[in-house]
Amino acid sequence: MNTDEPFGYYVINLDSSKERWQHINEHISSYGIDITKVSAIYGADLTSQEIAKYYTPELNKKQFFMPLKAAEIGCFLSHLRALKIFVNNNKKMYAVILEDDVEFIGDMRRFRHQWLDAVQGQEPTMLKLFSRRKVYGPLVYSQHGLNTIRPRLIPLGTQCTVYNRPAAVQLLATYNQFGMPIDVAYQYWWEHGVRVLVSESNHVNEISAQLGGSNISDNYDFPLPFKIKRELKRSWYRFKLVLNSLYQYSKAY
Repeated sequence: MNTDEPFGYYVINLDSSKERWQHINEHISSYGIDITKVSAIYGADLTSQEIAKYYTPELNKKQFFMPLKAAEIGCFLSHLRALKIFVNNNKKMYAVILEDDVEFIGDMRRFRHQWLDAVQGQEPTMLKLFSRRKVYGPLVYSQHGLNTIRPRLIPLGTQCTVYNRPAAVQLLATYNQFGMPIDVAYQYWWEHGVRVLVSESNHVNEISAQLGGSNISDNYDFPLPFKIKRELKRSWYRFKLVLNSLYQYSKAY
């Protein structure tokens, strides 16, 4: 292990998902890098009193178009736990927080100069390393064939993200309570105050299907009218978010 390594690596993993932990631990350790396991919070195990500390229906109605599932609440709290562990550990300057269903593409060490370009400095900054769709926005950095973009609309997902310390502190201060999923919350950069950048090319592959599927998937068989209503609400919410994002972007840049 290189003691000069500026990045701390944190993997969010349910204690019951031992095979996932073994897989990602072996994968990252093969690069000679130590990782810290962050025990994920299983939302279904939370009491109503525990949930109410962080999430309320009133806040949810203001921020999102439908109530959060217990798994989504657990996911948000798990990422906050990872950020807290990083903030409380003064040994590393930056955090790479991964979910346990990803693999780096090729040798992960070739990406680290891009991470440093993006998150160094005192401005609260996070760099997303995965997106399911093409991201549009101006280039912020372009070196060694790797491009970093400031997106007009931040992509969903929290599969793998790099944070500097000011960003972690800022996000923890902002989201001591929340009413929407964490990846949606990150899209509201004008509210949480963290600069969100995205790598134009993915640094990881999502391998959830190979590992048995998502731990926060919706397994309920809802009636068709409910599904239609939900999708209409989702589309309207998404439309308003896109317009707001473009408006905030035009004001800021």
